[in-house]
Amino acid sequence: MLIVGIIAAILSGFTMAPLFGSGQTPQVRLFLIIELFLMSVTFAPMGALLPELFPTNVRYTGAGVAYNNVGGILDASVAPYIAQVLAARSGLPYVSAYVSIAAAVSMIGVLCMRETRNADLM
Repeated sequence: MLIVGIIAAILSGFTMAPLFGSGQTPQVRLFLIIELFLMSVTFAPMGALLPELFPTNVRYTGAGVAYNNVGGILDASVAPYIAQVLAARSGLPYVSAYVSIAAAVSMIGVLCMRETRNADLM
């Protein structure tokens, strides 16, 4: 499900300039619906995915640090700034490309994760 969501997020970057940049309420609304749906598709599996990547004795500490500290503080605080700079200097198509590239980097990370179903994590 996460991979499907990320692929859709990569593709959704291409809808930003025509929909969001149109300035028309129906198109902006459609763009926001698409993005909020994709956000839920990618965030929903995180509750199960992140904890299983860590050994049992540090499972929730590892997931909490990865999600809240690394993802929440470092990544989420820098992304809006980068998007604002790109929009101001180069325009909305560059922000669209940034969104798609960020999703592609996420895809690489997901594809590099190991399967933990039969692993002994104790």
